[in-house]
Amino acid sequence: MIPLHRRLCDDDAPAVPPHIDYGYLGGPDDRRRLREGVRVTAALLESPPLTDVVRGPAGPGREVLDDDRALDQWIREHLGTAQHTCGTAAMGPADDPEHAAVDQFGRVHGVRELRVADTSILPDAPHRGPAATAVLIGEVVADAMRR
Repeated sequence: MIPLHRRLCDDDAPAVPPHIDYGYLGGPDDRRRLREGVRVTAALLESPPLTDVVRGPAGPGREVLDDDRALDQWIREHLGTAQHTCGTAAMGPADDPEHAAVDQFGRVHGVRELRVADTSILPDAPHRGPAATAVLIGEVVADAMRR
């Protein structure tokens, strides 16, 4: 897969929506670990400490849990992310195309009139919840645009 910031630098990139591939389920070990996670979670939800608060199955039924292929399909249909993506369009100098996609004002290197103003420009995730940081980044980039 070509990194997102590389695609944004293609000539036709502004006319094409970005394709973001987190690489989930990329290999057999990924699928095996996710199956294990779903099965352990299902077992926990069926355990005595939780049976009083869990009303019915919260996920796949037993027939899906017992079949690797069916469980892989269920995972593909339900897999998403709630992560706060950081570093996917990292800020840095234009002469570092392997690691930097935007400058300090959120301008995408090599693409006119395109900016990124969210936590993806951070090289690392903030130690606290990123919501306030995302707002700050938006404000800083907006201020740079006004100037």
